[in-house]
Amino acid sequence: MRMISLDQEHISQARQWVNRLIQDDALLYKQLDEAAFEGAFWRSLPQARRHTALLETEEGRIAGLASGVSMPLAGKAYISFIAVDAPLRRQGWGTRLLSWLEEELTSQPEGQPEKLEIVFFNPANLTWIIPGTAGHDHPNAPGVDVASGAYLFFKNRGYRDFAMQNAYYLPLGQYEYPAALAQRLAVLSQRGIEITYYDPKAHQGLAELMDALGNEDWRQRVLENVHRPDGGDPLLVVVHQGRVAGFTGPLAVQPSGRGYFAGIGIHPDYRGLGAGKALFAALCRGLKQQGAGYMTLFTGENNPARNIYEAAGFKIVRVWADMRKEG
Repeated sequence: MRMISLDQEHISQARQWVNRLIQDDALLYKQLDEAAFEGAFWRSLPQARRHTALLETEEGRIAGLASGVSMPLAGKAYISFIAVDAPLRRQGWGTRLLSWLEEELTSQPEGQPEKLEIVFFNPANLTWIIPGTAGHDHPNAPGVDVASGAYLFFKNRGYRDFAMQNAYYLPLGQYEYPAALAQRLAVLSQRGIEITYYDPKAHQGLAELMDALGNEDWRQRVLENVHRPDGGDPLLVVVHQGRVAGFTGPLAVQPSGRGYFAGIGIHPDYRGLGAGKALFAALCRGLKQQGAGYMTLFTGENNPARNIYEAAGFKIVRVWADMRKEG
């Protein structure tokens, strides 16, 4: 048995091995086509370097894989995936692969990260299937599935939880706007607050809202969308006297039928009025009208936004741990 770095010669065999492992172990991950495999384990990105090792038997058969991403200039490193064949488990091979990967990720000449993380910010995005559905998927695994053997594997090797992510799911086929929110909308209307689609000619203050929310990822996604030459995908907003006080979207339907949105945020001055729940319900209805069959999202265990999702009928279908090992 030996460890070798993934190279062009072994890509096809390695992909077949990962897909067989997903099937045999009933892992949540979606089967990987060539593009998905190379995107997760082979191709490097600007300022991000992939490190992937294979465990190979004397007969030349793949029996394990470990992969991660280093971002030396940012001082960050991520574990993406590690597994070995079932007959080789509890014999130290997984630990050896992990040790190799940790050494690779923490010994970059451009800079050494202070910690290794397993989180949803990992550039290696692995799509996973919502249990009990007809292939409904989510485009990124937000950590370690706490119901999997990997969770205890990392726990026993010095990795510690620093957050729990609840994965939520809602089929949209029978979705109806919650009747209880009709009264809330009436109260908001009495205050001069409405929920509508963003119109740059009629609404002001979208950039200022993004300043108040302080989420750069939202800022980039939302402002790039509205500045597209075609006007971008629809954006739902909370509006008061012509000024934007909240947003959700942009609304888009992915090829899988999943309703996509970048996030939801309410200006601090307008929180506590129920606008967030009403806005999110409008999002669910809007995505259904666009043809989305379902929605998925994840949020932290202690994030108050979960109240918004649960009020709309979302259910927790999986719990993921964000894990970290200090350097």
